[in-house]
Parts: sequence; C-alpha cells; structure tokens
Amino acid sequence: MDDSSKIKPYIAHLDGQLKKLAKGVELFTSKSLDEQLLEMKTEREKLDLTNRYAYVLSSLLFAYMKLLDVKDLAPIKQELDRVKRYMNLAKQLDQKNEGETLHRKEEQERAKKLINSALDGRTSGPAISKVNFEGKHTRFKDHLVDSPEDRGKLSQELQKQVLESKRSKTNKPKGGVSKKGKK
Repeated sequence: MDDSSKIKPYIAHLDGQLKKLAKGVELFTSKSLDEQLLEMKTEREKLDLTNRYAYVLSSLLFAYMKLLDVKDLAPIKQELDRVKRYMNLAKQLDQKNEGETLHRKEEQERAKKLINSALDGRTSGPAISKVNFEGKHTRFKDHLVDSPEDRGKLSQELQKQVLESKRSKTNKPKGGVSKKGKK
C-alpha cells in the first residue's frame, strides 16, 4: 500500500501531461501539413511549422520506442539532432537578419547626421578653436587726449613700452646652438 501511495501523484501528473499533449497533437492533426503550410504567409513561418512538426514527431517516436524498451534508438536520436540543428540554424538566421537591420538603421542615422551637418553648415564644435583665445592679450587704454602736450607724453610712454618689449624679446635665449667657431 505504501508503494502505491507514493506512485499515485506521479501517475496523476503523467495523466495531466498526457492530456496536454493530446490537445497539442490535436492542433497539429486537425488539418494536414499541406493545408497549414498554404495558410502561412512567409517562408519563415513555414520553416518554423515544419521544424515543429519534425521535432514533435521525432520526440513522440523516441518516447514510444523507450516505452517499448527498444535498445537501438540511434536513428531516432540522429533525427532529433538533425531537427535541433535546423532549429538552431533558423535562430542564427533570425539573429543575422536582426543584426543587419540594426546595422542598416545605424548607417542611416550616421548618413542623416552627416547630411544635416553639411546642409546646415554647422559642425558639432565651435567654428573658432579655443587655442586662438589662449595666450597673451593686448589691453588698450583709453586716454583722453585734449592737448598737444598730453599727446606728446602719451607717445613717449608708448615708445618706452615698445622698446621695453623689444629688449625683453632680444635678451631671451633662443635655445639654439651658437656657431661662433665656424668661418
């Protein structure tokens, strides 16, 4: 009695699974394969249907042969492997197509950006480089010059500044090698 009470849940589960399988098989067998293929619109749908048919039939045959305790299941296993290989090839084809579509969309976006930037005349960066704004800037002072004396003083100050800047430039070493020894 104890053994049968342990097995009953497994039998009930198996019975439920068989009912589900019967419904699934009924969907496959309600129409012939040719009729179902004619209803399909794309080749990809037809490929999926034939792969499912082959997998279900091979799996059911494998389970039936196991139930009958047939020892040589190699041909059925080969058929299952072949069907799985075809299903994997179909998945790879889908992934390849998705990759190509994604690549095409990226290329279109890049082309769109390039065309828009060419037509707008604008670039993504500023028109003038920041380097042009770095370094020494000359500041100009506004002097109110009313008299000729003020103009003279101003011109003398400017001349002194120019001379000082020239002296500071000429006194700086240039970093070159002296060639005094050569004649």
